[in-house]
Amino acid sequence: MKNIRILIMWVTILVALNYSVTAQTHPNSIYLEFFGNGGLYSLNYDRLFTEDFGARIGFMYFETEQFFFWTDIELFLIPLTINYLPGSKNHKLELGIGPVIVFGSAGLFGLESVSGSGIGGTATIGYRYQPADGGFLFRIGFTPYFGFDEFHPTGGLSVGYAF
Repeated sequence: MKNIRILIMWVTILVALNYSVTAQTHPNSIYLEFFGNGGLYSLNYDRLFTEDFGARIGFMYFETEQFFFWTDIELFLIPLTINYLPGSKNHKLELGIGPVIVFGSAGLFGLESVSGSGIGGTATIGYRYQPADGGFLFRIGFTPYFGFDEFHPTGGLSVGYAF
């Protein structure tokens, strides 16, 4: 229930910010990210509210019968980030932070599957190429995942379209 409340809070913030005036001609983007904030991959929607500030929501779903020692895996992740984007109109440093909501189930060595949900944190320190007049978008960066007692350094690469 706590996870649902946090998700509703983030969606409400994103919707409220969506009505802000933007300085960017094409502030929306959709992109596919590999090995970033959403795990193996994620499909993301990003909105710039000003030239230097934006937010994104992503979705990742992964299901397989066998992955190394794990069996019957089903995983759903929702990365949510608030981003600060200093730089020129097209080339930006991307600094972001936010939660990753995780729902999943898996078994180990063929044992019965266990399911659950949780929230971790994620961040982004990277480069973003997003033309102010829309078109091809490219992102690359350091995208760690962290929890209360864990830290996983990861990196991500994204390609998409700004409109």
